Amino acid sequence: MDKWLLVAMSALALPGCSAMGGDMIIRVSGAVPASNAMAGREGTCQLHLVSAATGEHLNAREIRGQFSTTMMVVSGPAPTHYVFVADCGDGRSFSSRTISISSRRSHSRTFELGMLGESQ
Repeated sequence: MDKWLLVAMSALALPGCSAMGGDMIIRVSGAVPASNAMAGREGTCQLHLVSAATGEHLNAREIRGQFSTTMMVVSGPAPTHYVFVADCGDGRSFSSRTISISSRRSHSRTFELGMLGESQ
């Protein structure tokens, strides 16, 4: 009897664990405007995943003009809001619109950022 109770409780707990979220890999694609100072040469930038709520930089990848890269985020069932910021070697800085990431299956894991806008 105790054995079956343990099995039943485990079966109920497992779906709850998957709904809690955790590490998730996302793909982000987009473009950074070409620099006049670097015409003909493609410079590198650091693409940062930034919490929209706190401004904390959570992850970074090196990118070039056109990019498609993966990043790991910690996500839960409730959407978390992020901004992508590209800091380039020539001093320019660009940012994306705010995006929402959630572990729920209804939310995308692929984000097309388009052309990043110049940061203020």
